[in-house]
Amino acid sequence: MDIQDDLIGKTVHDSYNIVSKIGEGGMGRVYLAEHARVTERRYAVKVLKRELTQNPKFMNQFFEEARHQAQLSHPNVVQMTDYFKEGEDYFLVLDYVEGHSLAEMIDSSHGPLPQKQALQIFKGILGALNSAHEKAILHRDIKASNVMIDGSGRALLTDFGIARQAGDEQAASLGRVIGTPEYMSPEQFIDSDKIDHRSDVYSAGILLFEMLSGRLPFEGSQDKLKEQHLGVSVPNPRSINPKLKKCLGEIVVKATQKPPDARFQGSLAFLKAIERCERGARWPLIVLSLSILLATGTWYWMQNEKAIRSLVTLSIDNYGLLCLEAEALKRKELGLRGAKLLGESGYTEAFSKSIEGHKANMNKFFEQYSNALDELSKYRVSMVHEVLKASPHKEEMGSRTADAETQAKRERFRELTSKDFEDRRSTGKGPSQETMLQKCPG
Repeated sequence: MDIQDDLIGKTVHDSYNIVSKIGEGGMGRVYLAEHARVTERRYAVKVLKRELTQNPKFMNQFFEEARHQAQLSHPNVVQMTDYFKEGEDYFLVLDYVEGHSLAEMIDSSHGPLPQKQALQIFKGILGALNSAHEKAILHRDIKASNVMIDGSGRALLTDFGIARQAGDEQAASLGRVIGTPEYMSPEQFIDSDKIDHRSDVYSAGILLFEMLSGRLPFEGSQDKLKEQHLGVSVPNPRSINPKLKKCLGEIVVKATQKPPDARFQGSLAFLKAIERCERGARWPLIVLSLSILLATGTWYWMQNEKAIRSLVTLSIDNYGLLCLEAEALKRKELGLRGAKLLGESGYTEAFSKSIEGHKANMNKFFEQYSNALDELSKYRVSMVHEVLKASPHKEEMGSRTADAETQAKRERFRELTSKDFEDRRSTGKGPSQETMLQKCPG
């Protein structure tokens, strides 16, 4: 018997009475617990496997990663309320969800979920993912068993246990489990250290396929799954469930394209596509609107405005990611100095590797920002000015539930992008990485 089974009936951290074991996964065991003083409060307490926690690099990363998870506050995310180490064990404490997993729901249906129900659940999942991606946090293990459905039918995304702050190579290397092969993106099979939020988009597309068809697109051994995810197109779910709307099948196909650039470029774009599909096309009104636009010469403006807004959003995102990486780099450089002073060679090596990764990511985000400015300079200046000065669209601000601080930071990055565009237009040169970092919001 594993010593962790002895937790049942005990109180940990002077706060959580362990009632029973409710599950086990790749990261550890999950227990139902009640608060020691407020027994009405129930929690899911995850005890991480000791094979992971005995890794000498793990302690350095655990609390930082737990803080990242604690950043996630969204109606469709299972909230983490506490994290601590007691004895030899590491604990994560999450709100307990009364309900069942999406995997159980799919299994019990013995086939596809009703389209309306599936989309209602899935839109909640995309909202949760968008909230995480806005904070540069990847999930890395989107699958049906990591989605809980509560009594009201609401979806809650859980188990960010192998999620890593985007671009943190050291963090990615600490987890032995890097995902679930049935749902993993092609790039996650190739190099799990180098994936971005579009990998989660792919995995979410696989999950939507499963919900709408009642089965996974690929099955077999890990090697067979890798071969299929890398080289075989995900079929249109309408080939299994012909009752689906045509646009919905096309959405699944787009979300699961092999090249990341060919997919939806974020969870919000994925969500918007589903909402458009649900509304349906009102062709007489669309034809009339196009006729008016073409007659008044507005069509050219609308097409170019869309492209400019996309470039502005790309610029804002990359400026923000550059600043986030710079903050993380400072922390790791501080840790490296401490490790060297203490003579801890293992930590020194881990911090050094992490620092290299942050620098590489900073160069990548800077290059993408510079390229976006170059592309903006190809459009009519008056059009770019109008888009930059206008109130940002919801797509540019992120989710509707973004907090005021997040929105204020994005607006600051928007102002910085506008200034850099002006400088690029007048001097022919964009900003240096050093100049950009000096202006990062505190």
